[in-house]
Amino acid sequence: MPKPGQWVLVIGSGGVALFALQFAKLLGCRVVAVSSRNEKLDRLQALGADLVVSTADMPEWGAAVREQVYQRSLATISRLFVGHRTNLEAMLRAISVHRLRPVIDKVFAFDEANDAYRYFQQGDVFGKVVVDSA
Repeated sequence: MPKPGQWVLVIGSGGVALFALQFAKLLGCRVVAVSSRNEKLDRLQALGADLVVSTADMPEWGAAVREQVYQRSLATISRLFVGHRTNLEAMLRAISVHRLRPVIDKVFAFDEANDAYRYFQQGDVFGKVVVDSA
């Protein structure tokens, strides 16, 4: 689990990436957010990203991020996967206590589910695409 002050890299602006950004900030981490869409950089920064990088403007973004974030220090890169039940319970408590809300890009009615899938497939979402059954 990341610790306060550590850097967390978030790639993209989909629902999972934005939730990771929110959790990292909740834990006191610093966040690098990477997007291929320049128009999303301000929104990522507004959500708390400490450093935003455009892959469109900087094809070698990995080296540039490493230079800015890990100036003359060692870096450990690890991915996070599904955790234990106790981690899930702790996450759910944190969501409740801190009233963490996912970023919603667009909500579709249930009978518009096909439109929702097409919208999601175009790949230009910022947050979750929701199909509401109510």
